[in-house]
Amino acid sequence: MKLGKLDEQCPKCGCQDKTIQRKLDPEYHAHGSTRAFVCSECGYVFKKGEDD
Repeated sequence: MKLGKLDEQCPKCGCQDKTIQRKLDPEYHAHGSTRAFVCSECGYVFKKGEDD
């Protein structure tokens, strides 16, 4: 997701707060990949990461 799109409103509830869900590497916890950008209020998924 581009930086300019992080302040977009949610189409469901109008909230601008988002949560980034990450998948951490079980061996090296400092490494991870983005799973999804979701709305903090209603859980609407803005963008999903690549599935393995």
